[in-house]
Parts: sequence; structure tokens; C-alpha cells
Amino acid sequence: HFYKRQCSSECHLTIMFVLFLLLLPALLYAEGAMEEIIAGPGDEILLTCPVNTEVCGAYHSLKWYHEDTRVYVFSPSAQFRNAEGALMNRCLDPSQQSLGPACVRGSLEVTDTSADLRISPVELRDEGEYRCEITYLDISNNCPVVHFTEVLTVAAPESVTITDHEDEDITGQVVGPYAAGAEVVFSCQAEGGKPAPAMTWMLGDEVLEGDISEEEDKETGSWNVRSELVLLLDREHTGADLTCIVEHEALDDTLDAHIQVDVNVPVSSVSLAEEVSGQEGIEMILSCTAVGGRPAPTLSWIMPDNVQFKQEDSSSLLDDETFESVSKFTFTPSHEENEKEVSCQAINDVMDEALEDKDVLFVEYAPQVNIQEGNETAAAGDELLIDCEINANPEEFSNIQWFHNENAVDITDDRFHWENTATPSLSINPVQPSDAGTYSCSAENSIGQTRSPLTYNLEVTAPVESVTIQDDLTGTV
Repeated sequence: HFYKRQCSSECHLTIMFVLFLLLLPALLYAEGAMEEIIAGPGDEILLTCPVNTEVCGAYHSLKWYHEDTRVYVFSPSAQFRNAEGALMNRCLDPSQQSLGPACVRGSLEVTDTSADLRISPVELRDEGEYRCEITYLDISNNCPVVHFTEVLTVAAPESVTITDHEDEDITGQVVGPYAAGAEVVFSCQAEGGKPAPAMTWMLGDEVLEGDISEEEDKETGSWNVRSELVLLLDREHTGADLTCIVEHEALDDTLDAHIQVDVNVPVSSVSLAEEVSGQEGIEMILSCTAVGGRPAPTLSWIMPDNVQFKQEDSSSLLDDETFESVSKFTFTPSHEENEKEVSCQAINDVMDEALEDKDVLFVEYAPQVNIQEGNETAAAGDELLIDCEINANPEEFSNIQWFHNENAVDITDDRFHWENTATPSLSINPVQPSDAGTYSCSAENSIGQTRSPLTYNLEVTAPVESVTIQDDLTGTV
């Protein structure tokens, strides 16, 4: 039978005092300052325990402790030595059966002056305070009986990765595309380090700090560190490198993981080339440029109806990872396109509405001449006005000429008059019978000369000036 008895507070104090008295000799006879050893996984370390049999005599036993757990015991008188606890852990692991007797990680190297504990290979969990306790057969010599060693285990992180909000590994990838203004979460994980490593982020040249969380692996003694970064993406982040940087005392250099952030942004500007002028009948090229969009935008043109054209588009990547897109619009203009509006529009996947630039075409063309058509009759002596209208660009005329029966009208004749304008109506005053016939008009500007395709037909009537009666000299009376 097992019995359990409650212990009062006075009882606890008594037990603690007794333990103190038991440990007091060891504390009083501890030797020197504590030795410190730094080691990494797989290393071999030697923990020293000085003994002085020449002065202190033989010892009954020697024990090594890791913190409060005994890990080795040696008794020269009993010819007994044995590793215990964590130094035997591989021997209890079925996966390590192939090691055989070599599974023991601790061995004792005994001489007349020392009983040193060798540990190989070192594991991260071996960190802590070690002490050897010597039990001399003769305790009257006041010899040191305890020796302390502090073991620090250090390990560089085994790996560093960046994951997305779904915890998918995205290290080394181009991630996205994300829309400008979106909030995204990235995490960086460093595993296997001891002590826990330091972790920072770099977005381009900007240093960022994430929310750090640390978790110790109780089985191995290593630390897993996670840094979570929340980014509000903007145009400037397009194509930026995001780097997670891990620093650790066991590393000669930093351990890095990278991703490239792909951010879709709207087009920042659309512009038509300044040159929107041309000449009728001669091929004309309009150019439209859209800057700052990602992905590259679609460019479209709005032109007057029935214009036959050819469109060629190209895009190039800028230093900020956005695109510059250029559209070339080739057509042959006519006078009908003069002063008509033309516009270029650009839109990409993140835009609700297209960005647009507009301008007015300037097409130069030879005069378009229209004359009053018909058959008119005028009386001699009347004043007559024959209308002519000219449509031209430019409207500065180098020559306007009227024709009568295919002959140029003599402008020096005071009876004829017309203005050198877009409405050069021909004034005839007074009309004479010789003015009868067909009339046409021509005009010339810097582009060319045109004659009216239609003619004006004029008939002139004149009063009888005299009547002559001739006698019949051959007739009878």
C-alpha cells in the first residue's frame, strides 16, 4: 500500500533547509569560475572535471549532471561506468538501431587528474549547465568536489521561405498580379535556428518590420520564427522585389528569400502626338502613347465614318515595370476629314473607364469649286451676277479665274468684276450680246488648282435698233 501525507508549510521549510545543508559542501568546494562551451549540432565537446587523487586520495564515485538530471556515473572501485538520460536517447530510438553500441553519445575519459565527459554528436537539447560531483573516500582534505561547465548550443536556421495568405510557398516567384490599392499578407518562416534568429523585410530599398512570432520545437530545441507582413499595394510597388532577411550569429552572411510583386495599375496618361495635320491624298500617320499601365493597355481610335485605316500597336517595359504603349494609325485623308475630331482611348484590366485624348484634324486640300448651274437669259444692258463658291484649305488663293467659252475673262475690262475670296461671284455690268455663252470658275491655292465641273449658260436678248422697208421695183402698181 502507498500512503500520501500532507506536508505543512513548516514541513516544506524543513525539507528545503535539509536540502541546502546537503548541497552546501558541494557549493563550498566548487572549483573556479564556470567554464563555457559553445557548440553546434554534430559537434564534439569535452567537459572537464579535475580530480586530485594525489592530494585528496581516491574517490568512490564521480557523477555528471545536466541541470538536475544525471547523465553519467562512474565508480572506479566498483569498476562501473554508464551513460544515462539524454546521452542514451539514440539507443532508445528504433530508427537508430543500425548504430549498435555507438548509439551512446557520452563517454568518460579518466586519468589520474581528470574525469572528462565527451559528448558526440552534440544535439541542441544538450544546452544547459553541467556539473561533475566527486565523492572522495576521505572528506577531511577539503578538496573541491564540484566543477561546473555551461554549454551553449547554437544552430543556424536550416531554411527560409516566403508564403502567401494561403500558406503556399512562393519563394523565388513573381506573385500576383494584384490590383493597386489591395491589401496583401506575406509571411516569412525561418526554421531550425537556435537561438531564434532576427528577421526583417526589404521592399526595394525600404526596410519594413513584420509581426514576429516564435515557437520552440520541444523535440529538437530549435526555434521556428515567423514574420507576417501586411502590404497596402500602390503603383510604386509594381515589379518591386520583396526580400525576407534572416540574421543569426551562426551565419557568416544573411539568409534571404525573395519574391517579385506584380501589381496591376491603371494607365497614368494618354497623349496624341502634336502633329495631326496632313494633305488630301497623301498617307498620314497619327500616333498615340499610353504611359504607366500594367498590364499593357488596349488602344483604340475613334475616327470619322468610312475612313479606311491600318493600326499598329507596340508596348515596351519601363524601369518602373509599367508599360509604355504606342499605337500608329495610318490612313489617307480627304477634304471631308478636315476639322473632324479624332480621339485615342486606352484601357487595361484594372480600369473601369478608358483614358482619352482628343484633337482636331487639319487636312489641306485643293479648292473645291461649285458654280451656279443653269440656263439664264439676260437683256442687253442689264447687270448680271453669276455665283461661285470655293471650299479650300488653306483659303489663301493665289489665283481665281473666270472663263467665258473656255477663254479667260479679261479682268481689265471694267464691265467684269470679282473678288479674290471664297465666294468670287462674277459681276457683268452692263451685259452685252457678246457675253452670251458658257461660264466656269477656277481657283488655286498652295495645294493645287481646280475648275468647276459645271458651267453657267447665258443667253442675251437685245432690242431692235432699226427697221428697213425695201420697195419692190419689179412689181406693178
